[in-house]
This record gives sequence, structure tokens and C-alpha cells, in this order.
Amino acid sequence: MRIGAICEWKVNAHYRHLIPLEALSARGHEVVHATEGLSRSEARSRPELLRGCDVVLAYRVLEPHELKGVLTAVQRGAAFVWDTDDDLSTLPRESPYYRSAGGLHAQRIFASTVRTAREADVVTTSTAPLAERYRSAGVERTAVIDNHLSPKAPGARRRGHDGVVIGWTAGLEHGSELPRIPVVETLRRLLDAHPQVRVESLGLDLGLPADRYRHSAEVPFERLSEHIGGWDVGIAPLADIPFNRTRSNVKLKEYGAAGTPWLASPIGPYAGMGEAQGGRLVPDDGWFDALDDLVRHRFARGRLGRKARAWAKTQTIGSAVDRWEAVLTEAVERRAARRQP
Repeated sequence: MRIGAICEWKVNAHYRHLIPLEALSARGHEVVHATEGLSRSEARSRPELLRGCDVVLAYRVLEPHELKGVLTAVQRGAAFVWDTDDDLSTLPRESPYYRSAGGLHAQRIFASTVRTAREADVVTTSTAPLAERYRSAGVERTAVIDNHLSPKAPGARRRGHDGVVIGWTAGLEHGSELPRIPVVETLRRLLDAHPQVRVESLGLDLGLPADRYRHSAEVPFERLSEHIGGWDVGIAPLADIPFNRTRSNVKLKEYGAAGTPWLASPIGPYAGMGEAQGGRLVPDDGWFDALDDLVRHRFARGRLGRKARAWAKTQTIGSAVDRWEAVLTEAVERRAARRQP
């Protein structure tokens, strides 16, 4: 197939767009990237490149000229698969993006994505609750494909260091966890109780004492595993709010790829996971005890870290490329059936 690709640039475009398309290309499909650039500031789309493709794969919210280019390609015979990985209508008030993309504006954005989804032959989502959100809005055909790691990700090296490092990859939207789960208070207690503990966060600034805390506002995607490989425990607190119930579990896969054991809230994507995947689930009032236990028990951390990496090895794109290929093929067949008199 000749696959046209166009996307809203977000870091998760790696999982929903670039990694699957690279795997499809390796299978002999021709991939035409209509969005170029590897950052939000650099990203530029040329939707005219989609003409002549057998199928267009589009990710998230498209600008008007991008959607027009997709629909032009469809009019010329291309099938259309639209993909999304967030319920944009449930953005919490604590999100730094709420003012520009929350409230009534969020409802308008969601309604716009529903209109786009109804134009598609197949809509793909990262989770079943998100697929149900669009089905309930009248989208005819949805398919769930989890986020998967690149083939090389589970080979990430561990970084040696002194002490015990607790880490959190926390996009700014995770600010909504802080009023609901005592993450910062717990980490302060942990620092007081264990002189050898340090904390690192990527994205969200937790405001902890600078002598034992490192905050990185941004880390290139290609260096994510390098950072996580220096952590002894990765945390994934999630508040029980609608936005979080449609999220994916890829953060735990990222931790596992670096051999880092994890602690996570039993909410949404993490419900039902545990030691078989290299971690433990923690209730909102149990974070200090769970962290304290792993800080004190190095062998438990090592055992969970090995399980985490073993699980991550089963979560690479190689286990999902068949699914992506089948969905794109189905879209082509559905579009062909629509054209028949």
C-alpha cells in the first residue's frame, strides 16, 4: 500500500504515527510523510502529498487546510484512517492547557474531532474507553491498538549512580494529580526519611529541595530511556478523573524498557497490572509505604526491574504491526465498497 501520513505534532506521535509507520515501511509499504519536522516548532504539513495514496493515516486534531487535503485525497480514491489517543473533552481545570483547550472550547474541539472521525473509514484509538467515547458519538467503526515501543527500546542501558533515585515522567497535564494525590508531600517525607534518596521529574516541576531534586522541563524522545535508566523506581500516580480513564499504559512500558520497576495508581490504564509487568499498584493513601518499602529493599527492586524489562520486550511494535496493517487494509476495502453502485 501507499500510505499517506499527516499528524498534529505531539510527543505521542512517536507511538501513534512514527513507530507504526516505520514498521509498516519495513514490511514493504510505501509511506509518504505529509508532516515533516520532529518538534512542535518545526512541524510543517504539506497535505498535497497525500494525493495518489491508497490510504491516509491522520493523527489527532487537524488544521483546516490539513483536513481539506485529507478529504481531497479521499475524493480521489484514498481510504481514510483517523487516530486519536486523548479524550479532549474532559481536560481537567488544573491542566496548563485548560484556558486554551478546556471547558466549552474543549467541547468544540471534541465535536470537531467527531466530525473528522465520521469522515473516516476506520477510527483507531489507544484504549477501549476512548473508542467507546467515539462510538457513543456516532462513529461507525473503531479499532483499539495500544501504544507500543520501538523495537530497540527494551535494550536501554541502566545507568550506575549512588543512592536511590525516584523518577516520574510527568507531562504538564499531570498537575491535575497534585491536588488529589499527596505526591509532593510523600516525596518530601521520603527525602526526610532516607538521606540516600533523590528525586527526578521530567516535565512537571515538583518544587522539591534543589540539593536532592533534579527537574528537566523537556527531554528529547530519543533520550527518554537514557534518563529513565538512571532511576531505581518510576512512579505513575493518576487521579480518578474522566481524562485519566482514557489514557494508555505506555508510561509503564517506558519504565519497563529501561528495567525500572514502577509504582502506579490502580486507575484507568493501570488497573489490573502488577508484579507480572514489573510493578505494584498503590492506593492514594499508600504512596509513602509503597515507596519506603522499595527504597529499603534493593533485591525487590531488582526482581521487579527484571520483570518490567521482560514485559516491555513483549510490548514492541513487532507485536502490533499486523494489527495496524489489518486496519489500513480494512479501511481500503471499506472505501472500495462505498464506491460500488
